[in-house]
Amino acid sequence: MTTDANNFETIDFSISGNIAVITMSRPQHLNAISEQLTKDVWNALDLVDSNKNIRAVILTGANNNFSAGADLKETFDLPTPIGEEPSEVWRNHLESLLRVSMKMWNLRVPVIAAVDGYALGGAADWVLSADVAIASDKAIFGEPEIRFGAAPGTLMMPWVLGIRKAKELLFTGDSVDAEEGYRIGVYNKVVPQVDLMKESFKLAEKMANIPPSALKITKVTINKIYEMMNIKESLDYNLEAAISMFFLNSEKQTSAIGSKIKDEGLKSFLSNANKEFD
Repeated sequence: MTTDANNFETIDFSISGNIAVITMSRPQHLNAISEQLTKDVWNALDLVDSNKNIRAVILTGANNNFSAGADLKETFDLPTPIGEEPSEVWRNHLESLLRVSMKMWNLRVPVIAAVDGYALGGAADWVLSADVAIASDKAIFGEPEIRFGAAPGTLMMPWVLGIRKAKELLFTGDSVDAEEGYRIGVYNKVVPQVDLMKESFKLAEKMANIPPSALKITKVTINKIYEMMNIKESLDYNLEAAISMFFLNSEKQTSAIGSKIKDEGLKSFLSNANKEFD
């Protein structure tokens, strides 16, 4: 697929030397992942893959937020096509999130997640799917889906953090700050908010100076080890589990969540929804 870099609706795409930058840009929605944003990020990664001059890519978010995760307002407003079950609409949403994660996994160049502010839900999955991650000291990472009766669409957390910490965070829906995220292995480094992009570029430039064939083979080899441990099969299994959880919430409960998001706004909804767990 060939996509013009100027045709993106929800991201900014730029190239500086041999480093590409993908910036999720829906600041009025905390860069929440809409259907269009998912398409735009995937297509931008595809552009990176086809441009042999690019040696590394940075994925980040605009206005001091990586992303608050799936656009819940859009999700609850999703129309159900004639003849298609609501669960299939939700499946398409989760499959698109997993598709982006796998695009990063299979990309020939390293992907650096530069994380500021919120990185929640599906966006947290994308952070974990990147090859490395750098956080600002203002970053907040978490998978709060279980608090709303849902499950992560891409279950990367046990593979990156280990089973104990993954169970703690996924069983509670708790979020962690930047320092705790670094301690448990979400991030490779934490830097002052003002230095986030500078430090991300510094790491990208260091990687870009490595012979590209050596870097590609090293990435493929490391990933292959995890594939031999069935990471892809486990992600596919989790997708089906996440779909099954769609049925655990009644239509009335689901509509109530959607109404709250519309009435309160996403930021307020996230804050209020977490109060009972504090």
